[in-house]
Amino acid sequence: MKTDSKNIFCSVSAGYSSVMMAIKLREWYPDHNIINVMANTSKEREESLHFMNECDKHFKLNLVWVEAEFHEKGTGVTPNIVTYDNLKRNGEVFEEGIKKLGIPSKVNKWCNRDMKLEILRKYANSIFGKDNYSVAVGIRADEIDRVRKDYKTNNVFYPLMDRKISSNDRNRFWKDQPIKIAIPAYKGNCDLCFAKSNRKLMTIIKEEPNLIEWWDRMLKDYSQITIEGKPSYNDLLKENNGMTFYRDYNTIQDLVKMSQQSFSKATDEYFYQNDLFDLEDDCGSGCSVF
Repeated sequence: MKTDSKNIFCSVSAGYSSVMMAIKLREWYPDHNIINVMANTSKEREESLHFMNECDKHFKLNLVWVEAEFHEKGTGVTPNIVTYDNLKRNGEVFEEGIKKLGIPSKVNKWCNRDMKLEILRKYANSIFGKDNYSVAVGIRADEIDRVRKDYKTNNVFYPLMDRKISSNDRNRFWKDQPIKIAIPAYKGNCDLCFAKSNRKLMTIIKEEPNLIEWWDRMLKDYSQITIEGKPSYNDLLKENNGMTFYRDYNTIQDLVKMSQQSFSKATDEYFYQNDLFDLEDDCGSGCSVF
């Protein structure tokens, strides 16, 4: 934590851990200036947005909502301050990013960077001054493997981990609260995010086939379009006759077919069977921040 500053920038992700952190920061750091911010990619689940808004009102978090605004080539993304009522909810922000940067995937992972990290950093700098703040990240004591190695020199700190708060402690906290997330944890925020495991994606597709349309349309509209200044992306596009979001170059329709076979559905009680179904990137349930 930056010891010469009394400013804390708290990025929340509509998950139980990060929201608990936002609630408790005022108690833990009563003499600090704290700003709570959530970045909306326009593909967050409506249940997540509703939960975050209810927590904002109930716990008086004074939450700031931001969305990425994409510009012409050569100009970086900028934060656009919005309200809960006028959040983009139909993939509009994400689609603008795809038009400029291509289909995101494990090898073209701009989405978390441009729709979350960059705009959060720029917004924090505009409020507190460049690097004149500490960034609170909601990683718990039982998630120490997710801690970035350079955090002590990067003004990042982990209030839950510092206080040895585990998932059990978090669950006890929320047990007595009047607000609950209305979806199981495996569905995460971004509904059919490519970082999720195949098992999660197949389960979600089977339970909510209406979510397929947007992701399928993105591939139909943009998977054959080359991106200026990204030769490695264009080479992969040519080599694979198009780009896709998902691992092993599966399309959304491939995942639909996979979901029609017999398989054990994802649950909130994690279990591992094989790489084909369960391989998942670090941000499979919610994009990492800072």
